[in-house]
Amino acid sequence: MMSSQHPEIIARLSLGRVEIPFVTLPGIPEISGGDDAILLCAKLIAPVADDHILLLGCGHGALGVALSRQSHAGHVTVSDPNVIALRATRRTLEINHVANASITSATSLLPKQAGQFDRVVILGPQSRALARRWLVEALGLLRPGGTLTLAGANRGGVQSLISDAAALFGAAQTLGVGRGCRVAEAIRPATLPPPPDWAAAPGIAPGTWHTVVADLPGGRRDLCSLPGVFSYEHIDAGTNLLLQSVTFPEGARVLDMGCGYGPIGVAAAAAGAAVVDMIDVNLLAVESARANAERYGLRGEVCSGDGLAPVVGRQYDLIVSNPPFHVGGKIHTAAAQSFIAGSRALLAPGGRLALVANRFLPYDRAISTHFSRLVRLAENAAYHVLVGE
Repeated sequence: MMSSQHPEIIARLSLGRVEIPFVTLPGIPEISGGDDAILLCAKLIAPVADDHILLLGCGHGALGVALSRQSHAGHVTVSDPNVIALRATRRTLEINHVANASITSATSLLPKQAGQFDRVVILGPQSRALARRWLVEALGLLRPGGTLTLAGANRGGVQSLISDAAALFGAAQTLGVGRGCRVAEAIRPATLPPPPDWAAAPGIAPGTWHTVVADLPGGRRDLCSLPGVFSYEHIDAGTNLLLQSVTFPEGARVLDMGCGYGPIGVAAAAAGAAVVDMIDVNLLAVESARANAERYGLRGEVCSGDGLAPVVGRQYDLIVSNPPFHVGGKIHTAAAQSFIAGSRALLAPGGRLALVANRFLPYDRAISTHFSRLVRLAENAAYHVLVGE
């Protein structure tokens, strides 16, 4: 997402006779099964009072509150790759006065905390590859005899998640079903079974990267990427159209907004850009883009952010973006339109905004509203590249 000025909305989740207020913000990725999966999970699991628990995919944080109350003498660590989810969870923990929970922005806790958790809870992500990465992470973080809990919607792939857990842990059992959702558990055995082949796949195995071989305008580059990042296995068609049509001026100051693992920023640097800053809302994308920036010697900053706030006050000759427009399965364009409006203030005199988007999205109107001139630089059957000057 691009906007950083989201209104805070407080909703409530009823767990039996107890209500948990939680903060929700536009742009939080949908949890498989949503609140129904959270409710079923909280109902069916019974952590020990002094358990150390890790929650992967915390969403808005309500399940983190429930777990912290159940494990009141222990500790709950909550994690999510999306910075909007982490911000919402932080506020949810605050308004519930939770003292025995903490938030981590680390994309992996291995090897530092190997074997230190009694329970790992996974709220199923949309990406099966990311879910597998989390399963391998959970296996390494759980002590022998520790419990893995899985929750999600049948239509969201939770049964595949359970099947993958059974292959990795040796067995998994369903605890209960309801409202199209399912909760299952697996126990971390003292002696591990032979791992499935996918557990050693690059980007899934701890400490590894998936490599994208990218034919960029400045030449072929091997780019680091991770599951859970947009189009992590290949350069998507929209980004490719932008790269083939936009000229990166030598010596320019460039901002890549919504950078993913950084192919646009790497291409800009290869063309001679003096400074390339990159921003993304996804911490896995930020980690990947930083690795690529270091590998290819980019001058600039790679930072996490929900919008343009990290670079306010800076000036750019070119701002480029392939802005996301899906939150879960829903089209959401308000954030990208806010980014278009805000980018004007960051451009130096004569600077330009260039973005690629599906042709049905109304970004041409937004650019015309905030810029003196709109140029349709390139287009094909699915995408167009728009420039604001």
